[in-house]
Amino acid sequence: MIGSGRPTETIIRQLQRGQEWEENFRLLFERYYDQVYRFFRRKGLSSEDCRDLTQETFFSVYKGVGELRDAAQFESWLYRIAKNVYLNEMERRGAKKRTALQVSLEEQWAQSSERDPETVWAGGGGGDPMEIVLEKEKLKKLREAMQELPPQMQRAVYLRVVKELSVQEIAAVLNVSVNTVKSHLHQARRALKEKLSSVFGDVDL
Repeated sequence: MIGSGRPTETIIRQLQRGQEWEENFRLLFERYYDQVYRFFRRKGLSSEDCRDLTQETFFSVYKGVGELRDAAQFESWLYRIAKNVYLNEMERRGAKKRTALQVSLEEQWAQSSERDPETVWAGGGGGDPMEIVLEKEKLKKLREAMQELPPQMQRAVYLRVVKELSVQEIAAVLNVSVNTVKSHLHQARRALKEKLSSVFGDVDL
């Protein structure tokens, strides 16, 4: 038992019977707050995040304590709740990062293809004016063909061609399997080859 006063099991049983609800929940909160807070702190989270997630954990306790079958298992149950709260938070952050990354990639794609296509796709500017005109025409056709690909396939090609990432690195960035990346690149190669073979020859991804 943590602290003095009535045993945790007694508090849980009284809560489940609806007895002295506010007082019992306050005792439970005060008794275990530091323990839950330290759990999140050990995960490397900021003080503010630890406080927020600790509050979220006890909110789940508040809603679910009536369903706890064995009052003696409260601490294990509390730990599972805290762990789930942490995992949900990490998943939320991961999804947020992936969304931000996808937006960033799409913005970079648009900027790179509109601002300086010669540098991105042809390896630099300068040279014979007629060659530049021809390169711009090729790049226009390439962009048009690329825009017909599914969004994730476009991102895979962008990371491969422009950023020169490996298949493994692309998989990590897009949060997909290596086989999925290979499939995207293979399908993109086939699609672009059909549309652009007369302009570029074989398409290398």
